Amino acid sequence: MQHFQAATAYGSGSLGGKGRGLVCLNEWDLPRAATLPCHILTTDFFDRYLERRGSLGDEDETVAASVLEQLGDVPIGVRSSATNESGVEGRDGWAVHAGENISFMLPNNHPDFGVRLAQLKSAVRHIYGHFIANHPDDCREKMAIVINPIPGLLDDTLAGPFFYPFVSGVANSFFPYALKVQDPSEGYARVAFGHGYATVLDDFPVVPVATIRHPLPLALLRTGRGQQFFYALDMTRNSDLCGEELETMKKLHVRLAGFDRVKLLGVERQTVTFEELVQKDQFGFRSGLESIMEAIRARAGPHFQIEFVFNLGFRERPSGEGIFHVVQLTVLPQIGFDAIAMPDSGRHTYLAIANLQGHGIRRGVKYAVVLSPFLYEKDQHEQVRARLAAINVEMRRRREAYLMIVPGRLGSRNPDWGLFVEYKDVDRAAAIFEYGVDIAGRVEPLPEEDGTTGGIYGSHFLYMVAGGFAEDQRRMQARMYGTQGTHFFTNIMSNNVVYGYVAPGRDHIDPWFFTPSSTNDPLYVLEFPAPVAIYADSVNQRCVVVAEN
Repeated sequence: MQHFQAATAYGSGSLGGKGRGLVCLNEWDLPRAATLPCHILTTDFFDRYLERRGSLGDEDETVAASVLEQLGDVPIGVRSSATNESGVEGRDGWAVHAGENISFMLPNNHPDFGVRLAQLKSAVRHIYGHFIANHPDDCREKMAIVINPIPGLLDDTLAGPFFYPFVSGVANSFFPYALKVQDPSEGYARVAFGHGYATVLDDFPVVPVATIRHPLPLALLRTGRGQQFFYALDMTRNSDLCGEELETMKKLHVRLAGFDRVKLLGVERQTVTFEELVQKDQFGFRSGLESIMEAIRARAGPHFQIEFVFNLGFRERPSGEGIFHVVQLTVLPQIGFDAIAMPDSGRHTYLAIANLQGHGIRRGVKYAVVLSPFLYEKDQHEQVRARLAAINVEMRRRREAYLMIVPGRLGSRNPDWGLFVEYKDVDRAAAIFEYGVDIAGRVEPLPEEDGTTGGIYGSHFLYMVAGGFAEDQRRMQARMYGTQGTHFFTNIMSNNVVYGYVAPGRDHIDPWFFTPSSTNDPLYVLEFPAPVAIYADSVNQRCVVVAEN
């Protein structure tokens, strides 16, 4: 057993990424943040689980029972903590793996202790099983598990009893896509009323904050009308567990929550705006988050991401400052933004765009994977998703990178916005380009008039120019899409995958991408006549794909 400040680790093995990050956070004594008590089942438990061919031993079950007795009957998180997560294990050249492994939130309120223990053990087995199923037999990575109470509040809503944090958020220390009038080192955040799944998934709009210290007016940044839904832990799901990560959670409309609580965030027409907390710094929210980020920066370095919750004392009349809990730390690799010398005009240009994320030069790309916006229909979603994952597996086996063309927003769980995939399903993509998106700056899909795009889908893009004549005015009128901070987008950004969008009628794209030799299938693989190079300059917002000499 290993003892740390507010944390106990069982066994002598690794704490995993989340576990090690929580130990660091608790020991740093962060301003405005309470420590998060946690119990960590080290990788010793995972080793024994493998040795027993998928079962927990008596000793392991005894430890689980002891942990549950110490925590009491409060809602708990049972979270994966793989050794390749979070970048805190001191490795060089690591890749970011946000959201690849499942975790569970448990009500832990059943009157029978045996039922509560059985649900905890089931969560542990499902986490192990999911990790094993998604990694090769010779994988050297292992899984630890973090068990901690969930800071939040119990709400007896019109839909039943639910538990959720008042505010959840994800915040990054560095904002590589800041406007010229902003300081990238002020970072950005993505915040939501309710449970944190709303901030790391991408299935309904939440509120973006850029930058943290001097945020732009939220009226410019709001996606759609604001946040209309929230995730909460269903306190009646306290016995069985089938293995689906979100099975104990429910997505509710904000009108089902207590209005006396929601109005403290800022509300407009039954949507949460966060105007009070972000613009007015009510309860010390914005200033508290800023002080926490600065304290972590001094210890973890300039590039990191945190997940946090923020709560008020609702038993008394809310006043004064709220309490933060930082529930996860991910150290991110630093990406260089050196000047990019664009190629001369003598080469064949397959693509040239003016809006992108990602920076650098990728050479020797032989293949293009295209999901045609002219052929793809939403009812093809599941088969296309499975085939795309299979293509990526084959590219990984051959150690090949590829360029990808997709309609709309890859990685979104909302089928009206694009195709849902996990990052591991496209991790061989050197560059991803959206085609067929609403270039007017709206995130919701709209009917198109001229048929040139094949469909209008949501976009991942952070900024779109909404009008104006002077350059400064155009910059200040930029609208921001709050997808940064999601698991998918964290992986895209941190692994420096070029992500751009093609504006039909304005940018250049070779029709070759949409002329497969013989197929009516919306998903196909093309081989370039000769390898291409991808030049991506996110500083000057220019990207070209050209045939190599």
